[in-house]
Amino acid sequence: MSRVVPEEMMRINCGIEEYQNQKERQKRRLYLTRRISSLDYDEDNYFEFNSVVGQIILDILEYNREDEGKPIEERVPIKLYINSPGGETVEGFPLISTIELSKTPVHVFNIGEWSSMSFLIGITGHKRFALPYTTFLLHDGSTVSWNSTSKAIDKAKFDERFERDVVKAHVLKHSEMTSAEYDGLVRVEYYMLPEDALHHGFIDKIVTSIEDII
Repeated sequence: MSRVVPEEMMRINCGIEEYQNQKERQKRRLYLTRRISSLDYDEDNYFEFNSVVGQIILDILEYNREDEGKPIEERVPIKLYINSPGGETVEGFPLISTIELSKTPVHVFNIGEWSSMSFLIGITGHKRFALPYTTFLLHDGSTVSWNSTSKAIDKAKFDERFERDVVKAHVLKHSEMTSAEYDGLVRVEYYMLPEDALHHGFIDKIVTSIEDII
């Protein structure tokens, strides 16, 4: 009787897409390739809600548990590949906190676009890379309120404070942009090519070899 090895058992117990995701996670390769939302849904099952960002946070925490006690230089880096139009700051900033706190290095790659919230996540990586023809977008956040006028005003005040005290500080911390430059650009749709992102210190390297990204 043939013995079923763990990888074969994994293939039996889950669908091919989940099997591939599990294989990638075992190799410490994670993917953020959709809009960032607390109400992510499975396209095949609209009522099956899940959060990709939440899963990435759990994976990063698990890798740090596995590496507990290891010197940082001996830890296998986590690779996070991002191609996202952005989304909710409430959902995205916990991932930013997790990356910043991670002792195991998190290397982040722009494989399409870093826009809005995904831009803020991407610049957090301990090392940050971009493919040559990718794009970046920095702008102020958007807000929507369906409540009373007074509550809408309260929400707008909080959003303004969050933008001023949290988002701006985060961008300046992870770049070479000055406070004046940020104030002059954040109110517009500031699109960048990799060369612009490199100039501002939002990334560390433009990928020139496949070995840089695999």
